[in-house]
Amino acid sequence: MCIATMAMSSCSSIQSAASSNTVASASGKSCGVAVQNLFKSYKSSGTIDLTNTNNLNNALALATAYTNLKQNAGNSNYRKAFTTGLIASSAGLITSANATTFVDKLLATTGLRNLNTQNIAQTAATASAIVTLLNTLKQ
Repeated sequence: MCIATMAMSSCSSIQSAASSNTVASASGKSCGVAVQNLFKSYKSSGTIDLTNTNNLNNALALATAYTNLKQNAGNSNYRKAFTTGLIASSAGLITSANATTFVDKLLATTGLRNLNTQNIAQTAATASAIVTLLNTLKQ
């Protein structure tokens, strides 16, 4: 009975970790797509136009990924899965070589922490935080 309970507990833990890694990877992928799109916009215009609906949506996706990563900052498995998803979805913009620096910079960002659909268009710090983050990727 004890062995069966331990086995069920272990399976539950493994399933929970796998589920967490799936969520982390999906969040990283969303972040990678948003960063790629924001970088394209930034590279073509030199700024992030928060009146552009696509930029707004990408900024919100980036802020959501940031919040998820920040909430799991102490979980190395989450961070690893997030980074894997980030690299996979950024179309070569974020690579194994610069991913750690980018994720560290993302975690240190403060301009994304309170971003939501109500305040994004009014938050100058948002654009500044995104530009600072994107500057780490200048090629």
